[in-house]
Amino acid sequence: MRVTLHRMISLICLLSSLVIPVLSAAAGNDRTVVIRVARQETLIGICRKYLEHPGEWRQVATINRLADPDRIAPGQSINLPVGMLKGVPLKGKVTLLTGAVARKSSTDAAWEELKAGDVVQAGSSLRTGAASTVEVTFEDGTSFLLRENSELFVRKAGKGALHLLRELYLESGKVISRIKAATGRDSRFEVETPSALAAARGTEYRVAVDETLTTRAETLEHSIDVSSSGTTVLLREGEGSIVRKNEPPSAPVRLLPPPEPENLAPLYDDRTGEIRFARVENAASYRIVLARDPEGKDTARTATIRPEEPLRFEGLADGTYYVIASSIGGEGLEGPLSQPRQTRVRKKPVPPTVVAPENGAALPEMPIRVQWHTVLGAASYQAQISGDPDFSTVAFDSGTTRETAYHLKQLQAGTHYLRVRSLAQDGYAGDWSTVHPFSIVRLMPPSVKKPQDGDDHFYLEWEPINGTAGYHLQISRDRDFRVVFMDRVLVQPRLMLVTPLEPGTYYVRVSGMDAGRNPGGFSQVGSFTVEERKHYWYEALGGIGAAGAALLLLLL
Repeated sequence: MRVTLHRMISLICLLSSLVIPVLSAAAGNDRTVVIRVARQETLIGICRKYLEHPGEWRQVATINRLADPDRIAPGQSINLPVGMLKGVPLKGKVTLLTGAVARKSSTDAAWEELKAGDVVQAGSSLRTGAASTVEVTFEDGTSFLLRENSELFVRKAGKGALHLLRELYLESGKVISRIKAATGRDSRFEVETPSALAAARGTEYRVAVDETLTTRAETLEHSIDVSSSGTTVLLREGEGSIVRKNEPPSAPVRLLPPPEPENLAPLYDDRTGEIRFARVENAASYRIVLARDPEGKDTARTATIRPEEPLRFEGLADGTYYVIASSIGGEGLEGPLSQPRQTRVRKKPVPPTVVAPENGAALPEMPIRVQWHTVLGAASYQAQISGDPDFSTVAFDSGTTRETAYHLKQLQAGTHYLRVRSLAQDGYAGDWSTVHPFSIVRLMPPSVKKPQDGDDHFYLEWEPINGTAGYHLQISRDRDFRVVFMDRVLVQPRLMLVTPLEPGTYYVRVSGMDAGRNPGGFSQVGSFTVEERKHYWYEALGGIGAAGAALLLLLL
């Protein structure tokens, strides 16, 4: 028997043709496969061989207008409705899944989580959430990709000797069908919506239905026919049409070209990175996909933006992404996709929080402690101190360090600015922390309280230093402290000089010390003078006692 394929529509010879009549699902019953009768074949024998229910031979006779079903001739054409053909279930497999996707195995079953590798067969319902997609691929390579926030019912999926048939019902959202042309059998892939039925062979197209039950069809490869209410229009590749419920399809609309990214960089950070796109005339918005694969199936983010808006990378994980864009016209028809453009997104390490010194602190001229909090995920840090907030010159640079604290001795009196940043394992640097100002104040010299009458002691005092563990005091007979007369470590900010001092000028200075007994810078130099003692004649009497003094008076 010679088997040929035939469709009772205008595009008989185009395997890539598509018919989208706005009809009931029952309209599918006029889709047929044509066979040629071989010698000694009967109608009942043909129906027994190809039909699911051979007893339907009478309907076949009616469809073919056979005056006598028992009399068919070799070479005669017999139309067999596709819906009557026998077949076995055709199973699909989840070949890609991102986000939250649920499945119902039957209309009475509860929704359950769908996983990659699961089998999808007739009677199943699929539902995608926000930022979620699922791809189902059949054994012949035909597939459909259900976009985010969509719901779809797999009504039929079967195959037979003469045909491959898949029927989907799109409740809401958008599905992209990629259909392989089959040879030797009638291969049909149908997507029905509340307002349209799309049947295709060997093509790629999109079907979407919105909350108003308006269907939009967009042809990405080959051509399709769109029919409803007695009107048929041909959509060539790159054209689309809108089908509103119970209305004829719109005239073909040329789909807008995709926008191109402007100055696409090879690397963006996840917090401040953004891409702007060139203007496409008549575009109302752009649909931008950031995908982990160049085909745009494994989507990390989908955004619909105005033409003047940028696409931001905030919140994306580190990795390589492909930017795929399309233009959307005023009627909501989406154009072809751009070529994937590769870029990378890198999450910058979070800047550390400075612990010490306190913001705006005034510190004495002594070793200061610089410290910051550990940052989770940071491999190392870098700290800098400068005398100006722009860090045009740097007084201290830690370089790459794993430490989170330093004791610095070399900073001079004045205002300083501190900043710190985190570094990743490969040295990728995060943003600098907020600039942290502080000042170093030079100590005033110790004040000297001179001896009072009857007291030979000198008292030295100075301002206490917050946070100090002690003081380092020096006294010298020369202003340059070439020879140090006294060198003392003290706990309190005062000293009483008990030892009598030789007459002359003395110079004194003091510095603070940290807990490790490390001294800071000395204060300004102070001085005090010990005057030479005056000797009176009666002071000599002290050497001979009171009795000698009385005797002396008597002699006079």
